Amino acid sequence: MNSLQLVNKFKYIILPVFLIFSLLFSFQGMSTESMPILKGIGGPFSLKSSQGTVVSLSDFKGKVVMMFFGYTNCADVCPTTMAHISQLMDQLSPDIRRQVQVLFISIDSDFDTPKHLNQYLSYFDPSFIGLVDEREKIDEVALLYQAEYTKLANEKVTTEYKKLSLAPQEEEKNQRGYLYSHSAKIFVLDGKARVRGFFYMGTAIDDMKLQIESLL
Repeated sequence: MNSLQLVNKFKYIILPVFLIFSLLFSFQGMSTESMPILKGIGGPFSLKSSQGTVVSLSDFKGKVVMMFFGYTNCADVCPTTMAHISQLMDQLSPDIRRQVQVLFISIDSDFDTPKHLNQYLSYFDPSFIGLVDEREKIDEVALLYQAEYTKLANEKVTTEYKKLSLAPQEEEKNQRGYLYSHSAKIFVLDGKARVRGFFYMGTAIDDMKLQIESLL
């Protein structure tokens, strides 16, 4: 076999291998770019927390933050979403888990107190932090993140229909609260508090895990 034939033989062997590695590295690059920085949404804020302190977004610098706007009287979307996030957290390694913070911002400051919110979130994961404050402050944060919500009626209704009850059945029947329509987005923020995208209660846990790890 002459030198020209040898070169051609290696060319046919090396070229496919080169293409495979090129594709591999391009897919690895895609995993970190699949959640681009979203412009014009988000920003710093401080709110009272379910732990009895004032929490600022800057407190979680360097961490991935998953943030959800909801309320404890929600019958379906909120408890289902919190359970989904809880399942995700259980799938993370201890090291990754320490670098992730879940925030639940209550849109129902008429009913949700810090103590009540803390009790609610403890059913899902004790590391989840609830935020509830004056209506004006909640509205400011909701506007920053374009998290739309609407009170469905000005009259309170019974809360006994809830999937997650925090009180005995008879006591639950006597509790009344407002109903809200609200965004179902789980906002995903990187370590610099930049909004990078959204998860939903239907997002596959494996996909959520991959995206979170790519942001750390």
